[in-house]
Amino acid sequence: MKPLNYYALFWCSMIMLIGITYVSVIQPIFLKEVIKVSPEHFGKINANLVFLNEIAAIMFLGLSGALSDKFGRKILMTIGLLIAGILFIIYGYADNFGRATNTDSLVWVFVLRFLYAVALTFAWPQIFTIIGDYTEHESRGKGNAIVGIMSGIGAMLSFALLSKIPQKFGILAGFYALGGILILTALVTHFAIVDRLPKDISKRKKTIEILKEAFDALKVSPGLKLSYAAAFISRATVGILGTFMMTWVVKIAASSNMDSHKATAVGGMIIGISAMAGLVAAPIWGILIDKWGRMPTLSLSLLLTAIGFGFMGFIVDPFSGLTKLCVIFCGIGQIGLMISSTTLAIDLAPPKIMGSVLGGFNTLGAMGIFVVGNISGFLFDSVSYASPFILTGIVSFLVFLWAVIVYKKIPKITGKRGVSHAH
Repeated sequence: MKPLNYYALFWCSMIMLIGITYVSVIQPIFLKEVIKVSPEHFGKINANLVFLNEIAAIMFLGLSGALSDKFGRKILMTIGLLIAGILFIIYGYADNFGRATNTDSLVWVFVLRFLYAVALTFAWPQIFTIIGDYTEHESRGKGNAIVGIMSGIGAMLSFALLSKIPQKFGILAGFYALGGILILTALVTHFAIVDRLPKDISKRKKTIEILKEAFDALKVSPGLKLSYAAAFISRATVGILGTFMMTWVVKIAASSNMDSHKATAVGGMIIGISAMAGLVAAPIWGILIDKWGRMPTLSLSLLLTAIGFGFMGFIVDPFSGLTKLCVIFCGIGQIGLMISSTTLAIDLAPPKIMGSVLGGFNTLGAMGIFVVGNISGFLFDSVSYASPFILTGIVSFLVFLWAVIVYKKIPKITGKRGVSHAH
């Protein structure tokens, strides 16, 4: 292992999150200005696109994990990034495809968004498996914290910097910017990432056998079950905050004397504040995970996430100071939840099937966005603009209660002692 291998992995973790979150940034203005979707349907269409995105993830994340155990992480990440970059540029031409084929442009939006999601599904999960391969118990919290920091930087850049591209250079430029970044990162992966798999790699096993081993490991581990539940809400928090905050600000832009471009930029700055809070908190979470233990840290992060999203229910104006305070709590809780749940899952996963176990872990994350996202789309259109955040806070609190209930059944894991006695 060389320092370059670690630096490349951390760079890729930043770009992956840009690839995931920037869709939420550019999508509302793309739908409104290019596809000409009426504002009253924003919530429903955004939710349907999230739905389609997570269908792709649910369908292919398990397969992605099993294939990484069978063939290696590097090849999947390289090909996934390359195809995703090309597809995102093509995505920007959805309206052109609609006009050329005399079909509804929304059809092309959905098709291209689905294909883009499939490509990323074979790329981004490898980050967590590779950090598991690269680290041991004593360094795993720190490693995941750095991944969290770089992910936070990625989210911050996506919402605070890349969100300005449509306003300054045009909407299509935003698609070219991210597409080019993803293609460049595919080259970084090819030349600077190395596979560090267990010696007894499962190349000769059938994919279904690898998946069965992962399921058997899950059945007997209360800790893995809890980490899966935490994954369910962890990814949902990121998707809900990004998607519905951006949709909210664009939808009320006119009543706040803003055009869609300025509202997108301001909304991006609000989410950028959340990302910055997570960025600052990530090293602290890494220290807590290694020194205090995986379970106490996971429980605290769940509670903070529940508080942050719960208080979003009191927001009337998304441009207010209260919004900024709430998203700070959300950002701190989100990053802690991501780092601690991933670290716990890696620690408890059998090394030979780590990719498959994390494939299931990430699938639950996709299901969280699928379920919470679709309910949130209905609530956004039918109840209130703040209701998706309230729902997310409630689910976070329920998982926190689960963590409290099973706390003593899960082995205590710290960086210093590894897996030791139960609580």
